[in-house]
Amino acid sequence: MSETVYRNATLFDGLGGAPVQSDVLIRDGIIAAIGKTLPVSEKAVEINCHGLWLLPGMLDIHTHLDLEVELTPGLPEVVRHGTTTVVIGNCSIGVSYGNQRRNGEDPIVDCFARVENIPRVVLEKVAEHCTWDSSSAYLDHLKAMPLGVNIAPLLPHSMVRIEVMGLNGSVSRKPTATELRQMEKLVETAMQEGYVGLSTDALPFHFLANAPHKKNRIPTQYAEFSELKRLLSVVRRFGRVWQATPPKDDIVDAVRTFLLTSRRLYGRELKASVLAALDLRTNQSAYRLCLMLARILNSKNCWRAFSFSGSVRAVPDME
Repeated sequence: MSETVYRNATLFDGLGGAPVQSDVLIRDGIIAAIGKTLPVSEKAVEINCHGLWLLPGMLDIHTHLDLEVELTPGLPEVVRHGTTTVVIGNCSIGVSYGNQRRNGEDPIVDCFARVENIPRVVLEKVAEHCTWDSSSAYLDHLKAMPLGVNIAPLLPHSMVRIEVMGLNGSVSRKPTATELRQMEKLVETAMQEGYVGLSTDALPFHFLANAPHKKNRIPTQYAEFSELKRLLSVVRRFGRVWQATPPKDDIVDAVRTFLLTSRRLYGRELKASVLAALDLRTNQSAYRLCLMLARILNSKNCWRAFSFSGSVRAVPDME
């Protein structure tokens, strides 16, 4: 049995209360006691935390570390700030299917260069190392890396469309019935494999970077409502999360998209992370609209809405 006690820490318990001065005893990797002047065994390791903060590891639910983790798996800057778990694959872009280089297309460079403002030379270097070709192989790749934090991947919708339709097809035409079934199967497979959900995107300034598609937005934005509804029905069935950035410039489309989260309409809740922080800082009506719709579309006790740092995320009440 191993014991470590952190003495005189400024303790934040993660529940929103004011910090307190306290000891924390860790026994065999599990918190065994919290209090003042905790008794420990003679072999316990004691760490003086006077003047230091002690808090639970932070979960960052919206990152674009998909490529950085390939270059620096330890993610030292993330760890330095106290984050212990990150969600990747946000905004419909990621590397779940490797570099997807086919027919002269280079989706990683095309999708990330302008959306995330990453230099092409860096993207090209990373893409060369993304040699897997399936969502399961990507999970195996992550498991084999010396990661510094826990990684929770979303399945990126743009990459699903590219995998089935090719990059050019995903931004120039509608999917066939066969291709829709293929996309549905890819989402179902990924949910079975353990992906935490599906990500989409509707922000109007997310464009592709390579010719001849510089005037095209990323593939997820060409999906019709019926496609989103079909793929999200799979996510809903598995009880996973839909990460979305809303179509902020079209209020009708935004409301219609929001309807997809409704428990009343679809019989089962769809967990959602809806992020458009910059817009909500300047448009408080959008903030109020999100809260109102969450109350209307779901049962009285089904939803809680969280607001912080100018962003709103509505998630199902797990109590």
